[in-house]
Amino acid sequence: MIREIVARVRCAVCRHHFRASDVQILGRRGNAWAMRVACPMCRTQALLFAVLTERAAQTIYSDLTPDEWGRFKDRPPISLDDVIAFHEYIRAYEGDFSEILDEPLPDE
Repeated sequence: MIREIVARVRCAVCRHHFRASDVQILGRRGNAWAMRVACPMCRTQALLFAVLTERAAQTIYSDLTPDEWGRFKDRPPISLDDVIAFHEYIRAYEGDFSEILDEPLPDE
């Protein structure tokens, strides 16, 4: 599996090919695998998701860091209510938009 992924995936930043030693398996759920990839050229780290089927491995490259994946992997999906709440929060916000990027949404 890793050989097939390594053969098809390049670093999203510098386009360098990954080697098998650049891939670390983080976990598996059924036929879905989560892996950390580290580019030896530009030092970028990212998550790579692969779903194995009878046909072939399907890969999804993520911009989440491994720490972010650890925080979010067991969280429920974003719901329509979440999107509406965020929209209402942004619409009512009167400050500099860049200020809220470091602030979590208020608990309700």
